[in-house]
Amino acid sequence: MLRKRKEAKAKRSILESLLRDVQGTPAEKLAMFERLKAAGAFVHESAAELAEAEKTLRTFAAMEKGSI
Repeated sequence: MLRKRKEAKAKRSILESLLRDVQGTPAEKLAMFERLKAAGAFVHESAAELAEAEKTLRTFAAMEKGSI
């Protein structure tokens, strides 16, 4: 009997995971991202992806405060 091959799942981005799966305000998510980054949790992630995630979280946190 032939087995169905498992298709590789697309890797979720850090930003997508933070925005969808983590509860809290954008400012809380940004603070958590910064703590994780400082602790070295994203050592194997690309610098471009980390920069994009941080920029987006900062933008959302600023929108929440009303400064944008």
